[in-house]
Amino acid sequence: MAARRLQVVGAVLAAGLVALAGCGAIPNGGASAEQSGSAPSSSQRTPTSGATLPPPETATPRSSLDPVLAPVTVATNSDPAAVAKRLGKIGGVDGAGISAAVMSADTGRLLYSSGGRTSLIPASTTKVLTASAALELLGPQHRFRTSVVYAGSVSDKSTARIDLVGGGDPYLTETKAEATIPGQASLQALAGSTARRVRARHLTSVSLGYDATLFRGPSWNPTWPASYSTVVTPTSALWANEGRLYGSEGPRQVEPAESAADEFAALLRRDGIRVTMITPAKAPAKVDEVAGVDSMPLSKIIEKLLMESDDDAAEVIARQVAIADGKSGTIANAVNSIEKVITVLGAWAPGTRIYDGSGLSRDGRIPADTLVKVLRLGIDDDQPSLAPVFTGLPVAGVEGTLEYRLDESGATVGRGIVRAKTGTLTGVHSLAGYVYTRDGELLIFAFVVNHPESDYDAIVWLDRVTAAVASCGCKSP
Repeated sequence: MAARRLQVVGAVLAAGLVALAGCGAIPNGGASAEQSGSAPSSSQRTPTSGATLPPPETATPRSSLDPVLAPVTVATNSDPAAVAKRLGKIGGVDGAGISAAVMSADTGRLLYSSGGRTSLIPASTTKVLTASAALELLGPQHRFRTSVVYAGSVSDKSTARIDLVGGGDPYLTETKAEATIPGQASLQALAGSTARRVRARHLTSVSLGYDATLFRGPSWNPTWPASYSTVVTPTSALWANEGRLYGSEGPRQVEPAESAADEFAALLRRDGIRVTMITPAKAPAKVDEVAGVDSMPLSKIIEKLLMESDDDAAEVIARQVAIADGKSGTIANAVNSIEKVITVLGAWAPGTRIYDGSGLSRDGRIPADTLVKVLRLGIDDDQPSLAPVFTGLPVAGVEGTLEYRLDESGATVGRGIVRAKTGTLTGVHSLAGYVYTRDGELLIFAFVVNHPESDYDAIVWLDRVTAAVASCGCKSP
């Protein structure tokens, strides 16, 4: 079991190293894809020394790892005292609350826990819970279908109506050219197929309904402030380009389903179909499908979501969890279903509370202990469907929200080998991921910092403490 885990993760990390070698010099600084998530450049001031971490909680000794095939060298045992000593040298962050945990990937035992059971605001590390629950219920090959159905008489041209039905594809684009990953579905492709089949019925004019009722309840999370309107779109089962007008941040479509229908109608007109009217609708339950397009498999959706820390996609996937759990697609059902699934998987630690799928809510609380338990599920032989959570984490210094991280003195050793999910809100910073140590042991870590006196100091501390795990020579004598 350990051999398979280490070989799979080793291949993933090797790919990250190749990517790092091929990217040349990486500039310091720069903005990440996450809200307020830009990393400090090395030209900025040196962080204050800060308070030291609280004494680590008692760690449970771990057993030896099974031998694996060369060339991977595996530590037979990591000494919890050595891990604690190494992390203690980094100090702390002035004024901050910290929840920290380091776990053996093989045994699942905590090697280090300092405030690991303390529930803090997690920010976007919440997404690992959402992603894991979705993969567990739906499976990595699941796809979400956007379809067009006949909703009116096709024999009476005066009443011919088709309905565009949203299936909750978070990465549906308007045009084929806007796809960034092979396999993304587009309204353009759907319109082309629809136009051909409508013409085959000797129709050249239709009215268009649009159905986004797969998701129910408020589209805007009640725990989000109005100021988030430039960083997240009201959640909808039907949208194109995630309802974004100019990119990841900036104005959003207020009614993304209506906007998608308008875009679809324009595409139909370009294909020679006259659209007489566009109205919201509820598609009949038993009707013929005109055409449909399927999303990328869920595994690819999850990897893209985690790599970019995509809040919009995370909220859609959270509601898909509720639907897969047999509930209606409301945000209340979504968070309840995520808790249910993670609890059944044995990773929901006491004190964990979530209010959305993305981590934008400041009401959420997740201890580091929960984060490391959830991440470990991705390499558990009993949960192979959860592997995309592990493989979707960005590589430090190479890609995604970690592209410009770990570039400070004392942290560069982790570039190219640390993979982690970032979390960033004002006064909230977190990292949760995994790395092979200098000894060759695979460790999972989670560090959450709340309310530091300096956000810059918190980011640098996270980078340095993560690098300390990566460079740990903590094998027992």
